[in-house]
Amino acid sequence: MTLRRLCTFVVALVACALSCFAQDTVEAINEIKLSGKYFTAEATAASVDEAKNIAFSYLKENIANYCEEMEIEEVAEDKIMANLQQKSVNRGDAIMVLVYVAKTIVEKKEAMTFHPNTSVNTNTNNNNTNTTPVLGSANWPDIIKKVCDVSSFVQLQYLLDMAMDNNLIDSWGKFNSMLNQTECYLVMMNVDRQIVGVLSPVKNGARTDVKTGMVVDSEGMKSFKNCAPICVRVK
Repeated sequence: MTLRRLCTFVVALVACALSCFAQDTVEAINEIKLSGKYFTAEATAASVDEAKNIAFSYLKENIANYCEEMEIEEVAEDKIMANLQQKSVNRGDAIMVLVYVAKTIVEKKEAMTFHPNTSVNTNTNNNNTNTTPVLGSANWPDIIKKVCDVSSFVQLQYLLDMAMDNNLIDSWGKFNSMLNQTECYLVMMNVDRQIVGVLSPVKNGARTDVKTGMVVDSEGMKSFKNCAPICVRVK
């Protein structure tokens, strides 16, 4: 192998290694953001320090808003800084920095009591009258009843994270990130991130509004056209 070919080979190996490293970093960042275990914020700037400072200000605001909405004690800035972690990735001539802290940094509210999930009663009588249960019936899973009691995404996130910890739900996430959406409950959020509906999994081509017991078919779904659904798969 000539010296020129050897140099070309080495350069190619280095480029490949750098490419793989960058991709791993992006994947690691996405894993952190999607895990639901951390408060996160990110910013892009010309330097790491500048991006970190901007992202840190966003992170403090996110945590403060969470504490205010959950009516729990605000986390001191020095405590956030002491637990702060970060990752960065190049974006052209700039750099993106993700800062994050574990959600355990906040004081949890009094633990909620969950009861084992029960199956929805799907039996019908002899004349095929719809017997879909309404809110308050023991036939809706307990976690879904609790979902109906919250009004904002922050409260929903807290509740579903607890449900995951208690092994009551299999998974939850944005509609497009979930498989078999027809088997999931849908929590409908408007543009203000307020919860305006909770819909059952699909049965006979339609969902049921858990709060009202009304059947929501494809026409009824149009009333939620400006909403972003969150999927919840109950075990």
